[in-house]
Amino acid sequence: MKVALVLHRFGLRGSLMHSLGFGSILAAISLWGRSAAVSDKDRKARAQRLAIFLGLWPPTFLLLGKVLQDLEATPEEQVRQARAAEGGGKAKEAVKA
Repeated sequence: MKVALVLHRFGLRGSLMHSLGFGSILAAISLWGRSAAVSDKDRKARAQRLAIFLGLWPPTFLLLGKVLQDLEATPEEQVRQARAAEGGGKAKEAVKA
């Protein structure tokens, strides 16, 4: 949470973090795809490791984006989101019964 607060103070927004998450997914896929074209085994292994390393970033960026989104929401929006989540859970319980 402290990391998200520091990022919020620096002016970073949730939408930027979400964009970085999706961008890192695309970058990892691109690096992995380009590694197939490399014929040298050492260079190919290095490119694949880099793609895997970049593939580990999206969950962090997306989670920080969600936390920043929650920090940006007004108290009224937070209450509305909580009520919508509770209502969705009650509707699922009613379907099960």
